[in-house]
Amino acid sequence: MQITVSGKNMDSGAAFQDHAEAQLDAAVSKYFPRAVSGKVTLEKDTIGFAVKIYVVLTTGMDMEASGKAGDAHQAMDVAAGHIEKRLRRYKRRLKNHHQDQTEQDAMAATMTVLSYETAAELTQDEPDTNDTNPDGAPAILAEMDYSILNLSLEEAIMRFDISGQSAMMFRNKGHMGLNMIYRRNDGSIGWVDPRGNR
Repeated sequence: MQITVSGKNMDSGAAFQDHAEAQLDAAVSKYFPRAVSGKVTLEKDTIGFAVKIYVVLTTGMDMEASGKAGDAHQAMDVAAGHIEKRLRRYKRRLKNHHQDQTEQDAMAATMTVLSYETAAELTQDEPDTNDTNPDGAPAILAEMDYSILNLSLEEAIMRFDISGQSAMMFRNKGHMGLNMIYRRNDGSIGWVDPRGNR
């Protein structure tokens, strides 16, 4: 598994990088020995340090976890514990549902992350920064490959709950149309089905 360790507006240091790689590799390989990649980001927080982990599995599942503590190593341990718990739950659910990953046809897509400006930032009289392109469009911060899987609504919700993401797109097995589920402000899950229940 390819692991990237970085600091957000800070140098993470070699000792933290070694610790993070060892912790993440141990947590992930325990349940999914052939995971694709992992990313660990360390940043300063009000209580000390915050660590965010993002893991991509060979099953097409992406998982996120975070941890906070007064020490960077302790924050990594907390985040690794959270990701390990999610991986364990996901592995158990895969076994319980007898899901065959080889029969899932996935559609390739690109997920693009754009810069975000609030209304207050747009009304400021300051000169533009590099957050927008010259034509006024938001700057592209990141582009990632994304697989849109063929899933039933139940399977999609299971993957969504475990992944910790705020939204997920999938192809509905019932009618092969694109659907999206997302986390609502009240904590419940919203479902967008443009085709409806035809």
